Amino acid sequence: MVWISVIGFLIAFVWEMLQLPFYEAGGLTPAQAAYRCGLASLGDAGIMVAAYLVGSIGNSYSPWLVRWPAGRFSAYLATGLVITASVEVLAVGADWGWTYSDLMPLLPGTHIGLVPMLMWVIVPTATLWLVRRIGVGPKERLPNN
Repeated sequence: MVWISVIGFLIAFVWEMLQLPFYEAGGLTPAQAAYRCGLASLGDAGIMVAAYLVGSIGNSYSPWLVRWPAGRFSAYLATGLVITASVEVLAVGADWGWTYSDLMPLLPGTHIGLVPMLMWVIVPTATLWLVRRIGVGPKERLPNN
């Protein structure tokens, strides 16, 4: 989970910086924008860890994502998507939240941005792929003791 949070944070930070044009910047300096993207990336990493834990429920493996069945991966992505959609609904236009720019495409029939929802397919998938690729965690199923 540490590697998911670290790698997830780094990938999410790049995504957050690249998606800035889809949000109203409100005159932020580059340093302020990077700071806010860093905070958002911390939240993204936390959501990835929470989603990973949900996907791991009932998993007979150690808490490492190696050879997860498709249903567990779907639970991981679905958890992140539900949390993201909820945050977007609450935060967009709130005093403490953010505002979409005119460039943000919306999911049909909603006021939820497409870009943050795409993030929750691409970034968590890339994170899990990289965690597995770098070889963190056991490669085989642990024996039942």
